[in-house]
Amino acid sequence: MRVLRNLIFLFIVFFLIYINTFYLTGKVFHTEFYYISLNLLLSIIIVLDVINSFNISNKIDFLQRENERKDLIINDFKIESTFLTTITEIIETFGENVTIEDVIEKILLTIKNLFKNEIIVITLFGDRYKMSIKGGDIKISEELIEELSIKGRPILVNNVSSFPQYKGLADDGIKSFIVCALYQKGSVIGMLGVFSKEEKRFTFRDLNLLRMVSVPISLMIENTELFDKIKILSITDSLTQLYNRRHFEKIFTEIITKSQVEHKPVSIAICDIDFFKFYNDNNGHPSGDYVLKTVAEILKKGVKGSDIVGRYGGEEFIIIFPDTTKENAVKICEKLRVTVQEFKFLNEENQPNGDLTISFGIASFPEDGLTPSELIKKADTALYEAKKTGKNKVVTA
Repeated sequence: MRVLRNLIFLFIVFFLIYINTFYLTGKVFHTEFYYISLNLLLSIIIVLDVINSFNISNKIDFLQRENERKDLIINDFKIESTFLTTITEIIETFGENVTIEDVIEKILLTIKNLFKNEIIVITLFGDRYKMSIKGGDIKISEELIEELSIKGRPILVNNVSSFPQYKGLADDGIKSFIVCALYQKGSVIGMLGVFSKEEKRFTFRDLNLLRMVSVPISLMIENTELFDKIKILSITDSLTQLYNRRHFEKIFTEIITKSQVEHKPVSIAICDIDFFKFYNDNNGHPSGDYVLKTVAEILKKGVKGSDIVGRYGGEEFIIIFPDTTKENAVKICEKLRVTVQEFKFLNEENQPNGDLTISFGIASFPEDGLTPSELIKKADTALYEAKKTGKNKVVTA
């Protein structure tokens, strides 16, 4: 089209040169010739301008469509990039020493990058029940949870008010939402949802994106739960569920270090079940295990919330009393001693002292020692003294 237009303009130029040449040589055409020529030239120019404007308009429309198409492509790339970043951030959490609460908070922040203006909800069902929300307040209806738990299919709703079962969400101002199930070994363990109060129209692309994200999220939650179980097993005694010796000594070191800085007292007690070997040999290991578990339970229930009880080995237990003087520790241990003595154990009347009892040795920071090893040694010495002088008593360093 441009070539044709240029040729026509070239023709017009030559035509004008031709007329002017004749005019300069004294040859004059009839007036009507000039009038008709002018009309033709103007008509041609106008037609060419209209055609050119039409072409330009078509090109602008084409460029706008191309620009929109490229914007969509760029937006798709952004979504894919955000999705990959989201997946990467979620997977990176696999190797971290975090709690399930930390993991859920990380997930909420990550999903929020995908849906910046919406409310993100993660709910875990059953014994592990937890609900965490980011971006606003919302109450998840039991009907929605039941529907997702039973059917397990993802849900996309863009007009909440049209569905009576979601009336609670509509009352909270929710206009649209997408949710999908979190699975663990084929069972639904929770839900991941995105809720909008701004009449956002979710697409199947959004739903598929949420479903893809839910897979590593489910794995991460399972991984965290397994890690928590392994961590608990690694620091607790399997029989009594008390802290084991290694973990207890780690905690004790931390408490002493803190007390040295804050100049606060710390007391420690080592206790031992009197004539436990005699009881174990005469009543069998199952009965002995029952005694250990029962004494452990009495110790846990009989101390303050800040106190820490551990199994030190065999029939020995150890207790840390943070921010507690020796006198107060003696009072607590005396109550524990009486509770154990008054508890009716199987065949305890056959014990050498006619009862199943416990003895305590107590030491305190800073008067009896400045390090964990010094304090444990002093408490152990006091326990030895309690054993040597008749058992069933509390002795201090």
